[in-house]
Amino acid sequence: MSRALLAALPCLVLLACGGTEALSPLPEGERPLLPALPTGDPEALGPYAIGVTTVEVADGPEGRTLPVEVWYPAEPAPGAETASYALMLGPLTLVEMASPNGAVRDALSDLQGAGHPLIVFSHGFGGVRFQSVYMTEYLASHGFVVAAPDHVGNTFAELVQETTALPTATMARLRPEDVSRTIDVVLAHAEAPGDPLHRLVDPARIGVAGHSFGGYTSIRVAGAEIDLDLITAECAADPGSLFCDGYEVGAFPASARDPRVIAALPQAPAGDVIYGTSGMDAIHIPVMIQGGTADTSTPFATEQEIPYGKLAKDAYLLGLAEAGHFTFSDMCAVIDVIGLSADQFEDGCSAANQDPVLAHQLINRYATAFFQQHLSGEGDLFGVLDPTKGLPEGVAVFESH
Repeated sequence: MSRALLAALPCLVLLACGGTEALSPLPEGERPLLPALPTGDPEALGPYAIGVTTVEVADGPEGRTLPVEVWYPAEPAPGAETASYALMLGPLTLVEMASPNGAVRDALSDLQGAGHPLIVFSHGFGGVRFQSVYMTEYLASHGFVVAAPDHVGNTFAELVQETTALPTATMARLRPEDVSRTIDVVLAHAEAPGDPLHRLVDPARIGVAGHSFGGYTSIRVAGAEIDLDLITAECAADPGSLFCDGYEVGAFPASARDPRVIAALPQAPAGDVIYGTSGMDAIHIPVMIQGGTADTSTPFATEQEIPYGKLAKDAYLLGLAEAGHFTFSDMCAVIDVIGLSADQFEDGCSAANQDPVLAHQLINRYATAFFQQHLSGEGDLFGVLDPTKGLPEGVAVFESH
């Protein structure tokens, strides 16, 4: 796998670029029978108002402290000020954008004790935690708590200031740990009286999602095992290959599975080759892989269709016609604001690609229905997305097995 693929992943120059009793996590391979939660029609914004707060994952490997943006169902006071998201480069604010769905900063909620599902979202290479607000806010409006960490060492800041970036292989090892540590911190906040997240999260209802390098991250957290002999041989033969920058034999775990995670949604993921022929066999939870048929950074045929075919069961594949790599982010909506040329983000933001507004409607529809089915215990995925009824305009393929 060449470094050219890594160069094509800047997916994330992006934003430059009462109460339900909590359930304990289940043993590996078992699935909970969950009571339903009201979440609304996945084709429209959900019934909940949206709160957003920022927490930290502190004192991690490599001395990293991760800012984490958390969106959640809330009941903010009437007239509360809409939240904004600031893209920072050190102390400098490059751009500040208002919440597109009226999220309110640190809003308290009367919904505590309802046991809402938690989804951790992992951003792409060189991205930021609020790179996909179109989806994270949408999911929160349907009753999900969505937590997105900055993968420090691999964010927009390090993309600009390369001397502060961590090697790709190091980040490939640390990213799944970041997801697990984010789960720990959110669950701790959910136990803290007075916290906006107090008693909102059910630890038996946890999922993961991610875009590009974050898609890789979500597949790893779901259980995919790396073929260590294969990657060791590749890195010995070609140290410049993707994931070989900083690779150390013995330092990279074959598995990064977090058994608390019971559903995964990778978008335009990269890295299928490192799992070999059997690495995907270790996934035993529902997975929906989403991708664009016009993606040239992580091509649909090799990086989405092939891994989908390796999944044993509860597998779903969504292919959006003419969608590119950046389509699965908010990049195309912000390039004018930050003064970047669309030519720099041709893979998803060109005139030849699907309208991102339509694409985001489809992505949200399928993602929400998937998580309703497998985290909320509510809704009927096939009732909403039955391929025999004809695919919506803009969808090239929707398959399952």
